[in-house]
Amino acid sequence: MRGKEAPTCRPAPAGARPFPPKSRIAKAPWSATVALAALLSGCATGSAVPAPAPQAPPATAGNRSLAAAASAPAPSLVRVPRPDYARPSSVAASFFTAWASVDAIHDGPGAYLARCADLVTPALERQIEPGQPAPAGWQAMRQEHMVSLVHVRAVTRPSGAPAPSTTVTYLRVYAQQVTTSTAGRTVTSDGITLELTRRDRRWLVSRLLWY
Repeated sequence: MRGKEAPTCRPAPAGARPFPPKSRIAKAPWSATVALAALLSGCATGSAVPAPAPQAPPATAGNRSLAAAASAPAPSLVRVPRPDYARPSSVAASFFTAWASVDAIHDGPGAYLARCADLVTPALERQIEPGQPAPAGWQAMRQEHMVSLVHVRAVTRPSGAPAPSTTVTYLRVYAQQVTTSTAGRTVTSDGITLELTRRDRRWLVSRLLWY
């Protein structure tokens, strides 16, 4: 068995990986009915009474909340499972979902790094930071409406890996990746082997490995 360190970044997969209402007569509002009656009364007495000018409805907290919700950006399609830091398999599954998933429609180029920040050691975070897509590449994926979502199927101990200890363990993540874009839809199998280190009672991903 010979371990081989993975590249510090992996590019996002290219290409595909991922009756009209009937017209109705509106009833006249109560204010219009009152104004019409006043107008007719004015004509009868020789003096016209102008109709009141329409007024905008007062702003309310509910209206402001609806306006804020309408202007809020749509959430990312990437759903990272909440990790249990006491279980390395849970952290591994959350990390791979965060690291390998792409939503070029709703996210920005640095979204995957932000998702991984609480799941990796500081050293690994520095290593994967250069792997963020360049603005031009991200714009190209956005124009293609690329969304690539990872669904973890299993997390196991890889054959031939060193025995786990109280501070270091090695795990293999198996996943399905569904990618949609303007080119179509693809479903592929994916996976990675990870080294996890226990620090301050929390398991974190410390290296990306392939066996």
